Amino acid sequence: MKKTIALALSIVLVLVSLSCFAQAEEGPKFVTIREWLDAKGECGDCMLLLKIKKVLNPVVALAVDETGEVNLFSGANEESSFLEFWSDEDGLFEDYFLVIANPKYNPYEGTIEMAEWKLLRIMKNPVSTPEA
Repeated sequence: MKKTIALALSIVLVLVSLSCFAQAEEGPKFVTIREWLDAKGECGDCMLLLKIKKVLNPVVALAVDETGEVNLFSGANEESSFLEFWSDEDGLFEDYFLVIANPKYNPYEGTIEMAEWKLLRIMKNPVSTPEA
């Protein structure tokens, strides 16, 4: 009887620890542009760390990581994704890094558009040097 109770408790503990491990993996995770494109934007609760390579206009910038590049559209009817990439006050956001979450994939634009994302953080590139 004691062995049966001990075995049942062991099984319950293993199942509880497995469910806790599975829940821990369900949180937000970092993905690359390539992974995001391969999944056609279906990355669940994901984040990307993107460098602004070139500001194309106030609401579109070319964003890159080590695996690719994509046009990052600001706004797109989502208030949390609005960022003016250039303004008279702040200048250009080139050489800045953005941490964004849950960008949407536009099947009509395919590999070039990332829109309706949530801005989590803006970071200045610490190794960039001002142009003379």
